Amino acid sequence: MATNEVAETQRSLDAGVQNQINQMMNQENGLKLPANYAVGNALKSAFFALKSSNDGDLIQIAAHVPETKTSIANALMDMVVQGLTPAKTQVYFIKYGQKVQMQRSYFGTQAALKRLSEVDDCWANVVHDGDDFEISAEDDRLMVTKWKPTLEGLDGQIKYVYAVIKMADGTHQYTVMTFKQIQNSWSQTRSKGAVQNKFSDEMAKRTVLNRAAKNILNTSDDSDLVVGAISNTTSNEYDDDQAAKDVTPKKVTDLIGNVDTEKPTPPEPVEQAETDEPAEQEESVNTDTGKSSSDEIRSIENMNPGDKQDKDTVNKILDGLEESENHKGDGDDANSTEEGQGELFPPDVHSKF
Repeated sequence: MATNEVAETQRSLDAGVQNQINQMMNQENGLKLPANYAVGNALKSAFFALKSSNDGDLIQIAAHVPETKTSIANALMDMVVQGLTPAKTQVYFIKYGQKVQMQRSYFGTQAALKRLSEVDDCWANVVHDGDDFEISAEDDRLMVTKWKPTLEGLDGQIKYVYAVIKMADGTHQYTVMTFKQIQNSWSQTRSKGAVQNKFSDEMAKRTVLNRAAKNILNTSDDSDLVVGAISNTTSNEYDDDQAAKDVTPKKVTDLIGNVDTEKPTPPEPVEQAETDEPAEQEESVNTDTGKSSSDEIRSIENMNPGDKQDKDTVNKILDGLEESENHKGDGDDANSTEEGQGELFPPDVHSKF
């Protein structure tokens, strides 16, 4: 029973892909496949690759998992639209979770780019440690002016990889990446460098060629189907579902680095002047003399005998003010008030001040 389910799944996938491809080709300005490309043969090679995958029989899994079946159908469509086949080692299938995705090899990327009308040819080269390699710029465009490999360098470390796209008008477009840049790109892929480390040279060339193709794809006048399929396959390799990293600092020093943790010396305490009275009961100061009221009282009390008249005069004034307060509100008219004020101030008051 299980065998029948697997066979039925393969038949439905094959028929579904071929029907959609036929519809695309029959449309006005529809899909155009390479002259010697046979869709049926490419699909047969793909089913064989899917059944013998390192992740097991992916067709059998698709028979029981609808999500896997849908992802395989999409992968097969991208493969056919680009005119690729596993028979020429141009593609391979990888399972991520419940989904299966198609990825291109270096040869597959070359074949796909040549499908574009603007591209005449494309390739990439690996520069090893010890090779004579030079670059320059012409009209603000990067150019590789010299690459002289050596036999000794073939086993050396990869230093640079450059890709060349020969355009239909005869011009060349160069893209150069350092090996560190390539490794950074690999760290963002779903495979996390497993395949790349095993086949470093070929995978490095494919990485640089994919980058070189971006400018071509984004400005191409070719069918959106082909351009979209090439772009989708490239983006499939990168993990967009990575968990966000927690960048919250654990300590203040994570933000500002190591700082001198020695506590600053506190300022010397200011001694407050001792006062006999609370702070709220401040003495008034005579702005003319600069003396406080208590100082003035003490100065009066310490008067010389000859100055007692001044003291008596002040006492009279104070007594008069007190008497005036006692007469307020008695109903006296203005004349009586004036008379009272006249009695308050003796004739010789002005002469005393």
